[in-house]
Amino acid sequence: VVDDGAGEKDESSNDHNITFLYTLGEGSCPKSFGINVARLAALPEEVLSKAKTVSANFEAEMNGMREHKVSSSSAPGLKHKFDMAMGREDWDEAERIWRALQQ
Repeated sequence: VVDDGAGEKDESSNDHNITFLYTLGEGSCPKSFGINVARLAALPEEVLSKAKTVSANFEAEMNGMREHKVSSSSAPGLKHKFDMAMGREDWDEAERIWRALQQ
């Protein structure tokens, strides 16, 4: 649906423009339409799938719904594991632990 600015909607238009109807404000966005925009831009499905996963994890983290909270008793062990992963250059493991430590 394309809005011509005068409130008239044209569903038959072949125009591929997107009109954003939101305004910028302070704080984080509770919901992103980035994946939908990426789909419209015909990005590969594997990119969209990875983006969905990252986005869902980020949303859960921002909403405080992460399953694995770090306690003061588990943090030193995780820091040690992080240091070991960095020493092995195991970047995936280091990133996973780093994210857990941010909780």
